[in-house]
Amino acid sequence: MSNKASELIKTIPGILLMFTIAIFTMGGEDLGIPWPGLEAYIKSTSHSNSMIIRVLPLNYIFLCILFGILIANLIKLPNWLMQGVTTSRIFIKVGVILLGSLYSFGDVVKLGGTAIFLILSFVVMTLILTMWLGKKANMDPASTAVLAAGTSVCGVSAIVATAPAVRAKTTDVVFSIATILSYGVVSIILFPVIGKMLNLSAHQFGVWAGTGILSSGQVLAVCLIFDPGTATHASVSLKTGEIYNLARVIFLPFVVLALAVLSSRSANLLDEHITIHTGLWSKFPIFVLGFLIMVFITSVGLLGPVSPPSPELITIRKLYSWFFAIGLTGLGMQISFSELRKAGGKPLIVGSVAAVFKALLALIVVLLLISENP
Repeated sequence: MSNKASELIKTIPGILLMFTIAIFTMGGEDLGIPWPGLEAYIKSTSHSNSMIIRVLPLNYIFLCILFGILIANLIKLPNWLMQGVTTSRIFIKVGVILLGSLYSFGDVVKLGGTAIFLILSFVVMTLILTMWLGKKANMDPASTAVLAAGTSVCGVSAIVATAPAVRAKTTDVVFSIATILSYGVVSIILFPVIGKMLNLSAHQFGVWAGTGILSSGQVLAVCLIFDPGTATHASVSLKTGEIYNLARVIFLPFVVLALAVLSSRSANLLDEHITIHTGLWSKFPIFVLGFLIMVFITSVGLLGPVSPPSPELITIRKLYSWFFAIGLTGLGMQISFSELRKAGGKPLIVGSVAAVFKALLALIVVLLLISENP
């Protein structure tokens, strides 16, 4: 048996665990399993519906993340399970590719034009703010750079992509990731609640989440918590939020290159050092191309009519719901409170100030400039 096949087999137990939690929360009726899901059970009781659901949009996505966090922090998961749990990002990225079936090129152009302008403004603003705050706090330039990438672009992925380009130490990466995840846990709880309190439309909430939240997985989570949608009526928050999120992700290679140049000057490195690990194509998120290919397939009608959705599109929407449920369960399982405590000190303060400012400004922009419908 080849090494790749052996490694693949080792991921099966962890994937099965994530899949089991997804079935428990969202139900197994799509798979012929006679279990409606914990979400349906909670909503079937009038008391919980009135006391909980109205305060917190409690659906299968929130429950998947919650169970993942509880398992990770109450039980020490062995390595033979964690090997599968770490594949959660793959499930999320495949789900994003399938999400392309919600769009036509007209939708992408309509939503994407505003998204690119708004996201670019926020990426530049958050970069400058985080770098300035880091300098004021006397943080190491490399540590500030990876934190700035995380707050301005796409969270953990941006930190990991930026770290080698700016010569960041392992501790810099750990502190920055812990800061992003700490803020993410709070965002997953507060964003949907605030959105409901302010009566944001699904479209407005998607713009706010896609602009104001730090990490791609967190954007998916809050959009689906706020507006879960169905196979026949897709989530508007998710449709809008993901366009804004992808617009942000596309800027990742350019941000990495810019931070590499800035860090090399701060550290007085030779010019040739900044070319290492900073190639634009090496940082380009390939799954975005898969998303655009799916948009093309949908636009030319190869999957049948969009409205009402064809049986093929309904099947794809059910599939990406499962991929997101499994992937976000794994995301929860990788949130360790003991690890989050590592975010203490300057990175937590600087990152939190930048993140809160970004979220509040994005909310103000949404309330003043974004209409209720696309």
